[in-house]
Parts: sequence; C-alpha cells; structure tokens
Amino acid sequence: MHTRRHPLTLPLLACLFVASACSGLATLGMKQKGGLERVDELLSHVERVQVEATVAKERAEGALDSLRQLIAPGFKGEPTVAHAELVRAVEQSAEQAEALQHSVKPLRKTGESVFARWTEDLEAFGNLAMRQRSQERLEETRRRYDAILAATVAAQLAYDSFNGDLSDHALFLEHDFNATSVALMGQELDGLRNRGKELAKRLDACAASCQAYVEFSAPSAQLAPIEEVPVAKPEAVVAPAPKTPAKKPAPPKKPAPAPKPAPKGG
Repeated sequence: MHTRRHPLTLPLLACLFVASACSGLATLGMKQKGGLERVDELLSHVERVQVEATVAKERAEGALDSLRQLIAPGFKGEPTVAHAELVRAVEQSAEQAEALQHSVKPLRKTGESVFARWTEDLEAFGNLAMRQRSQERLEETRRRYDAILAATVAAQLAYDSFNGDLSDHALFLEHDFNATSVALMGQELDGLRNRGKELAKRLDACAASCQAYVEFSAPSAQLAPIEEVPVAKPEAVVAPAPKTPAKKPAPPKKPAPAPKPAPKGG
C-alpha cells in the first residue's frame, strides 16, 4: 500500500515557514522597542529623583528657617501663628522625605529590568568588538546608576533624622514657649544648623549623581544643545594713507642790486 502525498503539503510548509520568520522579526522589533521604552522610563525615574532631591533641600531649609525665626532673640511676632507656620513647614519637609523615598522604588524596579535585559542581550552579539563595547557601556551605566542609589540612601537617612529633630523642637515649644525654653532651643540651634548643612550636601550629591547619569545615558536629542560662542572676526587692517611728500622750501630771493650813482657833469 503506497502512501498518498497531499499536493498542498509543500506550499503549506512554505507558508508556515514564512509566517514564522515574519513573526520572529516582529517579535524582535517589539523587543527592541520595549528595550528603548524601558531605557527612557529609567531616565524619567532618574530625573524625578533629581527633582525630589532639589525640592527636599528647599523644604528642609524652609523648616529650619521657620524655627530660627521663632526662637530669635528679637522675635516680636505672634507666637501662636509663628508656631503654626513652623509645624506646617516641618510637615511639608516630612512629606517631601516620603516623596523622595517613593521616587526610588520605581527607579530600582525599572533599573534592574533594564540591566538584566542588557546583560542578557550581550550574548546575542556576533561581533566580539561590539559586544565588548556594549559591555563597557553597561558597566559604566550601572556604576552611575549605583551611585544614584548610594547617594539617595545617604541623603534619605540624614533627611529623616533632620526632620525628626525639627519635629521634636516644634513639639517642645508647643507646650513650653517662654524666654527660658527659647534660650534652651537657641543652644540646640547651632547643632541643628550643622546637620542641615550636611543634609544639603548629601541632597546636592544625590541631584548631581542623577545629572551625571542623564548626561551619560540620555539620547543626544534630549539634551540641551550647547550654545556656540560666536567667534569674533579679526578686524580688517587698514593700510596707512601714503604720506604727502613735504614741499621743499623756496630759495630765498636775492636782494635787488643797488642803483649806480649818476655821473657828475664836467
């Protein structure tokens, strides 16, 4: 008994092969698009951390300034109003600390996804030189990413501690606001001011690490173009006008000869 071949078998297999190849190309295109989208998403999270760190510095300085004004020796305002402003400033600073902390969570999640896919795709390179270059870029990008996380953690710890101190000062003055208590708070102000300066340095370091990452990783089209300084054109050298030859002085005129005396008559 002979096996009967179906006449459509070969064309059907060919169609299936072409469809599979097209599907593979489409999948590759989606993968590349997804990778670029994740990179852009990571940049957005980095920029958000940078913004939150900058705002955090402003909030912390504002809260400290409210306390300083309240316990200043020459304070002549309304204690109730000034204390309410201090409490509100401390609350805003604490809320900003939470905003900074929450901005790090999506950064970590997206970052780990980006670097895991990048590491996996290194094996897809056929050109060893290109693979090496991509790996070097990966390592440098990861180093800058880790610097953001380290700076943010350091700033977050200092920020939470600073807000706790401000909250304690506000609570102390809420139940005991008089000349003696104000004097006690004045003794604590120098230490609090020093911790505020240290916090500002850490927040600046956090923002600077974010800026360094963006400048290294962002597409050139997303970076602000560098303004070109116009080059001054050299001034044209004007040739000196030819000198007019000096006229020679006219020779002095000879004096006219004296008239001869007339002859005497004989």
